[in-house]
Amino acid sequence: MFEVRLLGPVEVWEGGRRVPLGGPRPLAVLASLVVHLGEVVSTERLVDLVWDEEAPATAGALVATHVSAVRRALARVDAAEVIRTRPPGYLTDLAPAQVDARRFEGLLAAGRAAGRTEEAAGLLAEALGLWRGREALEGLGQSFARIEAARLAELRLVAEEESFGLALELDRADAAIAPLLAHVAAHPLRERPRGQLMTALFRTGRVSDALRVFQEGRAVLRDELGIDPGPELRAVHQAVLRHDTGVLGTGRAAALPVPAPRSGPPHPAPSHLPPDIADFVGRAEQVGWATELLRGVGDTGRTAPPIGVISGRSGMGKTALAVHVGHRTAELFPDGRLFVDLRAADATPLEPADALARLLRAMGVDPDTLPSGVEELTGVYRTHIGHRRVLIVLDNAAGEAHVRPLLPPGPGSAVLVTSRRRLVALEGAVHLDLTVPDEAEALDLLRRVAGERRTGTEPERAAEIVTLCGRLPLAVRIAGARLAARPHWAPGRLAGRLRDERRRLNELSAGDLELRTSLELGYADLDQQERRALRRLALLDLPDFAAWIAAPLLDIGTEDAEEAVERLVDCHFIDVIGMDGTGLPRYRIHDLAREHARERCLSEESADDRTAAVRRLAGSWLDLARKAAARGPGGASRHFPEPAAVRPLDPETEAALLARPAAWFAAEQAGLLAAVTHCADHGMARTARDLAGALIASSAALYNQFDAWSRAHTAAMAAVRRSGDVEGEAWLLAGLGQLRYEQDRFEDSYAYFADALRLFEDRAPDGSAVALAGMGTARREQARYPEALELLEAALERYGDAADAGVRARVLYGIGYVHREQGRDAPARAALSGALDLYRAAADLHGEGLTLRSLALCDRAEGRCREAEPLLHEALRLFTGLHDTLGVMYTEQSLAKVELRTGRTEEAGRRLARCLAVARERQDRFGEALVLRTLGERSLAAGDIAGAREPLEHAAALWAELGLPLWRARTVWDLARVWSAEGDARGARAARAEALEVFRSLGGREAWERREDELS
Repeated sequence: MFEVRLLGPVEVWEGGRRVPLGGPRPLAVLASLVVHLGEVVSTERLVDLVWDEEAPATAGALVATHVSAVRRALARVDAAEVIRTRPPGYLTDLAPAQVDARRFEGLLAAGRAAGRTEEAAGLLAEALGLWRGREALEGLGQSFARIEAARLAELRLVAEEESFGLALELDRADAAIAPLLAHVAAHPLRERPRGQLMTALFRTGRVSDALRVFQEGRAVLRDELGIDPGPELRAVHQAVLRHDTGVLGTGRAAALPVPAPRSGPPHPAPSHLPPDIADFVGRAEQVGWATELLRGVGDTGRTAPPIGVISGRSGMGKTALAVHVGHRTAELFPDGRLFVDLRAADATPLEPADALARLLRAMGVDPDTLPSGVEELTGVYRTHIGHRRVLIVLDNAAGEAHVRPLLPPGPGSAVLVTSRRRLVALEGAVHLDLTVPDEAEALDLLRRVAGERRTGTEPERAAEIVTLCGRLPLAVRIAGARLAARPHWAPGRLAGRLRDERRRLNELSAGDLELRTSLELGYADLDQQERRALRRLALLDLPDFAAWIAAPLLDIGTEDAEEAVERLVDCHFIDVIGMDGTGLPRYRIHDLAREHARERCLSEESADDRTAAVRRLAGSWLDLARKAAARGPGGASRHFPEPAAVRPLDPETEAALLARPAAWFAAEQAGLLAAVTHCADHGMARTARDLAGALIASSAALYNQFDAWSRAHTAAMAAVRRSGDVEGEAWLLAGLGQLRYEQDRFEDSYAYFADALRLFEDRAPDGSAVALAGMGTARREQARYPEALELLEAALERYGDAADAGVRARVLYGIGYVHREQGRDAPARAALSGALDLYRAAADLHGEGLTLRSLALCDRAEGRCREAEPLLHEALRLFTGLHDTLGVMYTEQSLAKVELRTGRTEEAGRRLARCLAVARERQDRFGEALVLRTLGERSLAAGDIAGAREPLEHAAALWAELGLPLWRARTVWDLARVWSAEGDARGARAARAEALEVFRSLGGREAWERREDELS
């Protein structure tokens, strides 16, 4: 099994083989991702984790390099996919069982939940046996590693002390003494193990040794902390002095204390708990939490009852958990187990007076003697329960006020409350937020309800059913019951019926179990404003969202929007799933709850209200996208028409969201895509195409996430064609042309832009200019320079002098590029200098960086490397500040070429290695080919002829795949040097002749830079 080990030196193992990771930085990257298992860790956060406060300027690019190194190492054992790219960073795709630290925590929780048993002792021994060193994450000095190591060290101490306690419970005092002596010596300030050691010594007849251990502990505490031992250790000391076997035991497992029987006629202890669920599965950690809480009943230091609140959404299994724990701990409550459902008659809460009367009758009070007022009933209730040891389960509490009158007055009883709300204001309560079980537990539940043989026939479909149920226990139980009731159904048939989310709630019904009814009860708990917020947030099928989107959806301020979302979090309708790159929480509605809320929205709100809400949100997205594009890396260089309507947010919220534009785009990309689909499907064609345009400037473009771009444009295209919006179709065709350009599919890009130009005609002069510029740019990349120059100059003329500075700068940049490639240095410099002035006037730092790099290439082409280098360093500074990894990569490649031409081959090699990792990480095939060719040139410059062959041949193959003959010819010219050096003079001459013919046919500068005599 593939495994990452943190409990000692950080290591990766596959079966019996250790996988070397190749250096401390890749090891730190992997460790930081595994420590944050299940989280998407952004590149910027990885920089902070791996370098602390000493990150180099290129740390963002180095992260990609180190991730690639880890992936290459893991690929040797077919585990490269363990690290997945997830914007804005990376995610480790590991089960908890594949990380020894997570297994240790799971075994510890299971052992603590198993009670005082041999099984618990075995689980704790297995947990402690996973440790391989004195500390976790040995060898890593970063802050995150030290913090995680300290956390795990504390859990290790807890496990050891729990294990010692079990040894005493299981009458193994003599075997526990030696490890306890070592433990106390290593941790002299911990009082619990010192008391355990005293108990073990007492049980084995070593009373004087037990007293000496106490004296030593008291001395250490006074010397080190200036305090005396705590009450627990003092109580053990007194018990040793008194030879109190009732406290210390006699070598047998101590029985739980049972209160003396009450006087008076015998009365059966009430037991109103519903039957335990025979197929209750999983929830070991939660069962352990509740059991440990209830075991605190009657503690001498307590003056109030233990109170636990189990909260969670409808169908989560709150009641089942409380009832299960009640049965497991029945021996703690000899005077009864009481259960009250505080929600009677579907949606009407049970009044406190009625609940008190029920509890009093259960305890044997004559109903005819009960007063009618709540205050009098409360007094009678507290009198009757004050001297009893009773477990009270209060199910379906509507709020704190609903519960307070029912709480017992003293420590002898305990209370478990279940509620859809968190009840955070309930004094003295501890809280458990019940979430969906993991996939293994959910599958186990399905198997137990439906039958092992039924689900075993199609395990993939069984897993799909669990996923479609969102792992919600009630939904999984209903799905299992449906399979059990229909022996002729295979799991695949039910999975097929559940795939249609519009009918999924109808399918999740079996007998008297119906998910919709459960969801309705939760919905009824909400007030009117909470219901409205939930309906609107569910309308768009967003995979996740930030709280600010509730502001336009509800037409309220952003502070009120955040409060509305957080109230739904408290009611467990919305989950907090993490933080996005802007530092804001991200939220998600459970799939089934979202479908129910959308149903309510469609039935309770008018179509006009729904459309207006969506358009307000789209307007806010579009306003933010426009501003983020102007500030972000590369966004301002992607032109799309002004949206039909925008809706600004308040300045404070806007400033916070756009402080990191690329991070905002990455966070909102999935939501933008969902909104495009919704608008396209609901007749909002213009809004759909505006939102699709926003994705062009987003991380979809910046980080080569082309699927979102393509899907958005496809959905919007269908909508504008249905509506007859020819201009909208043309803009979307231009967007697809840009997409194909980003994918290095230049002929397809040209075709889309040409189709857009045909549709624009006289409808939109700016659109025609965009199409012409796109066609020219595609031809420029294909080295069809005369055609490219003609198209770009036509675009510049179509824009006119009144056009936006950034727009004209982009076309001038393309014109300068063409002149440079054709060897016309003066016109190239003139055009590029004009572009630079316009970019600076538009405050477009990305465009400025691109143009500085291009001017440096002019200098380099003329042999002026000393003048080129500072321009490239300035461009590198701009791209680094923008967090533009691709901009950094291309600029570093250009710097490497300058270093090669000035004899700095080693420095160039290190720079190119970083570039290659980035290009491959970002799936930039053009960039990969460019860097490979430069690596080949570096080998040639260093005299390593054999080392040049492979990268040059690989680059030539990539140029051929991309359909770029000029670049392939340049690489073949370099390969000719390799073949000539290897003795293949004829092949070298043929290669040079072939390349020179390409240079001449395309009009590249090499046509006259490469002389005829070089062919010989």
